[in-house]
Amino acid sequence: MQFNKRASLEISIQAIVIVVLAMTLLGLGLGFIRGMFKNISSTTEDVSDQVRQRVLDDLISSDKKVSFPKTEIGIDRGGSSVLTVGIRNKKDTDLYYKMRFTPISGPPEASTSEVQEFANYFQFSNQEYSLKAADAETRNIRLSLPTTVKTGSYFLTFDVLEQPYGPTNIYAQKDFFVVVRG
Repeated sequence: MQFNKRASLEISIQAIVIVVLAMTLLGLGLGFIRGMFKNISSTTEDVSDQVRQRVLDDLISSDKKVSFPKTEIGIDRGGSSVLTVGIRNKKDTDLYYKMRFTPISGPPEASTSEVQEFANYFQFSNQEYSLKAADAETRNIRLSLPTTVKTGSYFLTFDVLEQPYGPTNIYAQKDFFVVVRG
């Protein structure tokens, strides 16, 4: 057996070239993936702005007091979703209001206390808001579900309460369903 130094040197050079090409392609691929994720985050912001604008347009064009973008929200246990709601003041005076979610019913396997607990999964500021006469605004609300919530369909109402605050002083109301998936 003869050992050819020239053939060995050519194989080493080819191996180095292959490694350099592989590292270059890997770097280009990672840069491409990183760029795609940056585009996704800007697209998400654009969609949020579009939803907000659509809710405001819906309030103005349909002459509603409250606009809720969906009548059914599908969400996985342990997941979360941001909802955009719109409120329009149709009064001649300033509107002072608070928001409330009222669970009405849930899946048959959920107890009454579990259904009532569902209102606590909505995250929003429970403060008083003010809205000038004939003005409209949007509010973002996060729905975060624990992994222990029962799967099935929950029926709720979104209530806008006006001063003086009480269970019957409802300025506007919208009903909707939350479908919890396992």
